[in-house]
Amino acid sequence: MNKRWYDADPVITNAIKLIQNADVSKKKTMVNFIIREAKNLGIELQEGTFDCFWHRRQDENDDYLTALEYFKAMEDEAKRELAFKIITTFKNN
Repeated sequence: MNKRWYDADPVITNAIKLIQNADVSKKKTMVNFIIREAKNLGIELQEGTFDCFWHRRQDENDDYLTALEYFKAMEDEAKRELAFKIITTFKNN
């Protein structure tokens, strides 16, 4: 049983880990990219929908947590496609 929503897919797990370990500037760029992609897909978050795991991640900023919630709200295929884009971006830079 996977503990985190993104552990079910190794591609998505890899993308999340790359973002988590990125420097502040790169993380901010990826956060904005995720939010923009999710909004382009028509995904909207309701206030107070953050899951309890993220509340425990107090070392992370609110934008990062919001981006992960948008990522989580995407359809599986869209998540995977976005994860590939994120991985490619990190490989090219």
